[in-house]
Amino acid sequence: MSAAAPTSPQDLSIGEQAHAVLRIGVGVSAAFVIAEAFGWYPTFLPAILAGTLLASLPGALPPKAGFALVSIQSGAAFAAFALASLLRDTPIVLFGAIALVIFVSFATIARGRGFLPLLLVLISFSTIPIVTMVSPDQAGSLPKAFSRSMAVAVVIIWIVYHLWPKVACKTPTPAAATLAAPVAMASVGTAIVLPLMLVYLMYGITDALPVLITTIVLVVNFDPRRGAAQGVAMMVGNFVGGMVALLCYVLLQVAPSLGALALITLVMAMLFARYMQRGGPGAAVGLITFNQTLIMFSLALVPGPSSPGLWASRLLQFAIACTFAVGMMILLFPSRADR
Repeated sequence: MSAAAPTSPQDLSIGEQAHAVLRIGVGVSAAFVIAEAFGWYPTFLPAILAGTLLASLPGALPPKAGFALVSIQSGAAFAAFALASLLRDTPIVLFGAIALVIFVSFATIARGRGFLPLLLVLISFSTIPIVTMVSPDQAGSLPKAFSRSMAVAVVIIWIVYHLWPKVACKTPTPAAATLAAPVAMASVGTAIVLPLMLVYLMYGITDALPVLITTIVLVVNFDPRRGAAQGVAMMVGNFVGGMVALLCYVLLQVAPSLGALALITLVMAMLFARYMQRGGPGAAVGLITFNQTLIMFSLALVPGPSSPGLWASRLLQFAIACTFAVGMMILLFPSRADR
């Protein structure tokens, strides 16, 4: 029996890239379809968590780390809900506490530590208190939804890494790098997120969750060393994500079924995965665009009246928030970055 020919580095690289694309594509689409099938609102949350983790993890997720992520997400979600419930009658104190949590989280991420756990803390404390104060009847289910979404994401990540275990070497994302002047970076991040939270609270806008999640992911992935170039790319990415979501929704109306939803989501996820798995600044923009697509697609599938005006209104909310966040980052980050 002849010996097998050795695998060339190029073949191995192609295999690693294919496995990365399959992990993201199958994992994210599975999380999204499962949430839609069971009606686990917000249905985009498991898919976004799975996609962010799969794009950020350097390798397979150990069991201990998976359980830790579920515990951190659950603890952060329930802590945010408890804090908002206890201080609901004293909004100034509540926002002071939230500002402190957001500031410390951004500062720690800017130092290059605890990116994934603190991203979960940021998402929880920037969204759950607003929903608790605007729609207290709906807020009680959010901590459970956040915990369940992370559990689904972790289990799916374990499964896809078991099916496609090859890992390609990729450039670390900018968020993982240590930035100069982390306190200044944290101040800018807090100055972006808190005004958006206040706007949603003052005007009683109930769909703050998707916009604030998108803003958080955008801020933590922004590289101040690239400045305006990446900022413009992020703004374009948000718009492109909305258009891709609209196309996916139109295609689904041709043959509305769970199978069609799974196929459309899988194709869309694998196309984005080709860019996300490469690493570097382009992967950050790809992740933001992908998240925007999932969120807008999920919102379009929510039962109720749907019209071009409603779609345009939702896309306008994202555009305003994105423009504000990117504008603030371009204006303030370069003057504080270490060049």
